[in-house]
Amino acid sequence: MLTKRLNCIINYIDADTVADIGTDHAYAATELIRTGRANKVIAADVRQGPLNAAMENIKKYGMTDRIEVRLGSGLSVLEPYEADTAIIAGMGGELIWEILRADIDTARSMELILQPMNSQCELRKLLINNGFTIVKEDIVCEGERVYNILIVRNGTQQPFQSEIEYHIPSCLKTHPLYNMLFNKKKREFIKIVNGLENSKDKDDERLGYYRNLLDILLKI
Repeated sequence: MLTKRLNCIINYIDADTVADIGTDHAYAATELIRTGRANKVIAADVRQGPLNAAMENIKKYGMTDRIEVRLGSGLSVLEPYEADTAIIAGMGGELIWEILRADIDTARSMELILQPMNSQCELRKLLINNGFTIVKEDIVCEGERVYNILIVRNGTQQPFQSEIEYHIPSCLKTHPLYNMLFNKKKREFIKIVNGLENSKDKDDERLGYYRNLLDILLKI
């Protein structure tokens, strides 16, 4: 059974060829074929161990003719326009950006479904400042864990009008799980502020930044 996080990602896909970057056990890849959401999947991983596990699952479900495995880093395993959609999930936001930046032409040639485990604010800024558009965002919860999912395409997007939106975009306010995300950010800001206040080497600029964000958040 897939996790809610992977199910949500898969539900956004309806494509001929999908690249599953960091495929691990190929759970998403096999589900894409099983549900008919993709005709072909390129399942890639930078490590041979996860790729071996992926190949075992692909063989188990009899999908070796529909899922191709490739060993390599990020989008380097692809040519531009080889895939319609790429999934990059379960990694830090800044690592996701490094993967995109390393093969920027390939990144621009397809739709991207990104699920950053952290640094969501930084990832949004990097995408918008480098010619990508966040066309939609979603929220998924698994127990107490809250995940952001970003649907991204090549194209110009205007920067957000306020800094807080890079942390918690206003487009999510009507989402049924918005309160979960709001409380997560509140806990995060409080933890950072408390840590900075109690630090021996105070960073007044960073402390002021997060105090201001917390004040704004509490007024939303």
